Amino acid sequence: MEGNDKNTEIKLPRGRKGITYRLFKQYVLLSHYVYYRKIYFLDRENLPEDASLMVVSNHQNGLNDALALVLAINSRGKRKIRAIARSDAFEFPVFGTIFRGIGIMPVFRLMYQGIGSLSNNADTFAKTCHELLNNGTVIIYPEAGHQDKRWLGQLSYGYMRLAFEAAEKSNYEKEIFIAPTCNHYSDYFGIREDILIKFGKPVSLKPYYELFKEKRKTAQREANRLIGNIISEMMLNITDLDNYDAIDFLRNTYGIKYAGYNGFNPEKLPEKLLSDKQFFKCLDTLKTSGKETEIQEVYNDAAVLSNKIKELKIRDESFDKKPSLTKIVFEALLFAVLFPLYLFAFISNILVIYPPILINRRIQDVMLHGTINLVLSVLVTIPLSNIIAFFSVWAITGSIPLALACLVCLPFLYIFTVCYGKAWKKWKSRVVFYKLFRNNKLKELFDIRTRIHETLDKLLK
Repeated sequence: MEGNDKNTEIKLPRGRKGITYRLFKQYVLLSHYVYYRKIYFLDRENLPEDASLMVVSNHQNGLNDALALVLAINSRGKRKIRAIARSDAFEFPVFGTIFRGIGIMPVFRLMYQGIGSLSNNADTFAKTCHELLNNGTVIIYPEAGHQDKRWLGQLSYGYMRLAFEAAEKSNYEKEIFIAPTCNHYSDYFGIREDILIKFGKPVSLKPYYELFKEKRKTAQREANRLIGNIISEMMLNITDLDNYDAIDFLRNTYGIKYAGYNGFNPEKLPEKLLSDKQFFKCLDTLKTSGKETEIQEVYNDAAVLSNKIKELKIRDESFDKKPSLTKIVFEALLFAVLFPLYLFAFISNILVIYPPILINRRIQDVMLHGTINLVLSVLVTIPLSNIIAFFSVWAITGSIPLALACLVCLPFLYIFTVCYGKAWKKWKSRVVFYKLFRNNKLKELFDIRTRIHETLDKLLK
């Protein structure tokens, strides 16, 4: 960060200047309410006003995390925010221009771009220091990459070095705050799912300043450990990675019943998060309290049941709510009645729906699929689809009000398309379950499931 002491030498990204940015921010906010079913921004009052703030969060869903966090902090436009993102997100020229324009800065990582790229970080580090010295807010994800599961990876010290060195440049007169934050999704990959952003109470680095003067690494390590512990307590941190898939399956099946037993509403993501954290804590405690054999048998059964359910393309909920022929026929008729509307809605949004699907087939990192679904749609396919729809309706009808009405309807048609598709998949799974149940081919799965639930009822009582 040497050689960047003068603020005039730092060329900052345009950030939040001008009407263009404000309109774009409102557009992104509206897009989030179309993309997600419910959005929860919790404890925003914990963020101090007019303070140097570094927001530090777990990272599990690519750029979806950063966009949602920016909106959570600054939905009313009161804060000046910069976010730091992996440099490969800037490789597409259009995306790079837009990201820089709204204040997102690239950072090069050793594990992704190699040691030779690290010198490119000097500019971003200088801008980060400038923001922290001027009561700015900087968002950073210190796990270095997004995780592929609901667990907290190791936090690198890079953000701590940036924060402490900013304080050092102010002769330790500037108080730097770190705001531990967590994000949580009802589902990483689906559209019209729920998202939660929660802010913990900020931690001041001022008590560590004297230690930093004498032992820089020790101060960074101690403060980093504190931030990591807070984030871990806020999020769903499934540390038993050997049994992760079984635990994840259990929290979405038996965990629904567990939530009800303990006074949580599993339909509300904040309450489901609290229930899942408590559920995993109980399971993990059982492993160290003489019940390791029993709980491991539950995990083994859960793995078998989960794999078989996926193979048969049925859903766990059908075991409790067995589908009836009458309901299946009624729903089939309802799908038939609504199909013309679905077909119209699908064709109207085909440019929004299909490009992300085609691109995601080529991307091996499934945790980036949500980013492609959201970012590509928001920045490219939705504007393109809207322009085509507007001018098509205008050309056919000659009516600008009608063309504008079409634009208003398109988001609702998109939501209808997604919901129809989800409902159709659920209906097909119920049909399969009904056939298998009628033919007495699910007895083994019923036995395994009953054994899981009875064992957990006993162990968790």
